[in-house]
Amino acid sequence: MQGKLVRLERPADQDYELMAQWFGPDSAAAVMAATEGDVVTAEDFRKLDHTGGLRQFAVRDGEDRTVGAVHYKAQGPVGGYVLGGAIGDPELWRRGFGAEAFDLLIDHLFHARNAHRVTFTTALYNKNVMRLVTGVGFTLEGILREYFYLDGRHHDGAVWGLLRHEYYAAVEELKRTDPTFVLPDTIPEADKAEARRLLAEYITSPNGKTSAGLLLASVAAADATGQPAEPSAQP
Repeated sequence: MQGKLVRLERPADQDYELMAQWFGPDSAAAVMAATEGDVVTAEDFRKLDHTGGLRQFAVRDGEDRTVGAVHYKAQGPVGGYVLGGAIGDPELWRRGFGAEAFDLLIDHLFHARNAHRVTFTTALYNKNVMRLVTGVGFTLEGILREYFYLDGRHHDGAVWGLLRHEYYAAVEELKRTDPTFVLPDTIPEADKAEARRLLAEYITSPNGKTSAGLLLASVAAADATGQPAEPSAQP
């Protein structure tokens, strides 16, 4: 998944090592991502990924450096997902890396995995995420009172959600307002249309074989000979 600033790729072994550093106890990224901050190892992250507990992606910048990680996991009814992640180095915060990484992940979930709903929870001490989420179309779905613990006291959390029709409404608005915007299709629409044209040509060709055509030919042959039609008969 490629953006203008970053791309998302499946993690390599060295990426799991970085995740263990970024999301371990007392790390700045763990605090801002509002994780539990437990002691975790690279092997812990690898097992979560390989068993399907989380589906993780390394965030790489234009210089091919791994600068963060994002993830999703299924939650609730079919089509529901919860998001998480962070940019690891505080020096790289507020450069747009995290915003674009989450945009790419959201595109992937709705446009490639048929998501119906995505959510994430943020601590109300995280001003950077608050700036991000209040400007990109998410709906505040609830306040979790005294949900996170930091600096000797509890802090409220906020649950944010985005539904499928809201995502595609935002896509249509981007199409209208940004002439450079391209929907993140895996296969271009022109190629899909060409594939359908080729199929139509095949079906209408005298040499085109279809299951319906074979059935009709079988019935016609049976009528001509007075014999029962064979299911696998060839014209």
